[in-house]
Amino acid sequence: MTNILEMTNLSIKDNKGNHLLQQVNIGLREAKVNVLVGESGSGKSLTAKALVQHIPSTLRMHYDSLKYQKREIKYMQQLLGKEIGFISQDYTHSFNDHTKLGKQLNAIYRQHYKVNKMVAQQHVRQALEWVDLDADEMLDKYRFNLSGGQLARIQIASVLMLNPNVIIADEPTASLDAITGYHVMQLIKHLADVHQVTLLLITHNLAHVLDFSDWIHVMRCGEIIEYKQVHDFKAGNITAYSSELFNARSQLEKGEIHDSTQSSEL
Repeated sequence: MTNILEMTNLSIKDNKGNHLLQQVNIGLREAKVNVLVGESGSGKSLTAKALVQHIPSTLRMHYDSLKYQKREIKYMQQLLGKEIGFISQDYTHSFNDHTKLGKQLNAIYRQHYKVNKMVAQQHVRQALEWVDLDADEMLDKYRFNLSGGQLARIQIASVLMLNPNVIIADEPTASLDAITGYHVMQLIKHLADVHQVTLLLITHNLAHVLDFSDWIHVMRCGEIIEYKQVHDFKAGNITAYSSELFNARSQLEKGEIHDSTQSSEL
């Protein structure tokens, strides 16, 4: 099975010389949903940013190789957008306040595809529908008119509409309600299964992980400690740490459901 994007022996230090990531090897199985999980602060988001060479300037990064489709990549910037899409947690800075969102989305599409405005808008509208947004309403809005959840979905749409081969998504459903989040996850799985898109998903929602993933990386204290297919996790063929991580989240979710049920009864 082929890795479409891979990075070997990745290490990142802060300006005091402390290791944030150490000897991380990560490969994305082609046309699969690859997931990176771990506790808060374990290095998941930093690993995702390292894959697209977008770490803060205060940090020092070293790696042995970064390959896309088996070719060594020196500058990832040239691949971002049309080949590799990146959905970040910082969706609020993805658009400016001075231009209507429809015009901004059209410009993004036409930056990557040399088409006229009408063709670009067709693709923009389709992507907005994918994330449950009314295109007629959204195209005429400014960034400050929208809620955080709506902006998050706009950002997801701006990545999906370019039809990249690889999508790296850092907590894409964190700002969405449960129903919309589940729909977005179904869409992500559909992209992998039907359109052969490769996904790297970073999430705290471990229920989503077991429902939608194909391969799972488990990160702890800046290192990847386990890498297996989802059926190994469902069968319990995993390390004690991974089992504890998933069981703890499962108990928390049960508690949240119980609390919600009690509240509705009051």
